[in-house]
Amino acid sequence: NVPDNAPVEQKKDTSTTSTTTSDAAFNFTHFDLEIEYADNKSYDVSYENEANGAEAKIEDEVNNSVVQGNDATNTLLPIFESFTFDASTDSDAVIDEVLKKFGQPNNFKSVEIDIQFADGTKKEYKRTQ
Repeated sequence: NVPDNAPVEQKKDTSTTSTTTSDAAFNFTHFDLEIEYADNKSYDVSYENEANGAEAKIEDEVNNSVVQGNDATNTLLPIFESFTFDASTDSDAVIDEVLKKFGQPNNFKSVEIDIQFADGTKKEYKRTQ
């Protein structure tokens, strides 16, 4: 149940046109978030929107919950649509915004975010404390 205008990863061939980000609900096709907390607890988000469909999963070991499929997609879409960063945004600003929008505390041991933007650009953001 992804919005019709959400970017979709396009296979690289001459007959496929790429999705523009200007009218898309958000500007990436893949989003992975891994936050490690004390006591080996983690908060993980995985989202992929490819031509054959979208996959989403939220694993929250801190609160002992796992949400996947349409429920995860429905939870993630408003968060993704509220993001203001793009591929050129400073790493610290991206991490700060993601933590805030997901409501995660700053007492993590490490955070890693992997994003593939709609134009194919792949970015990795990391912070350890």
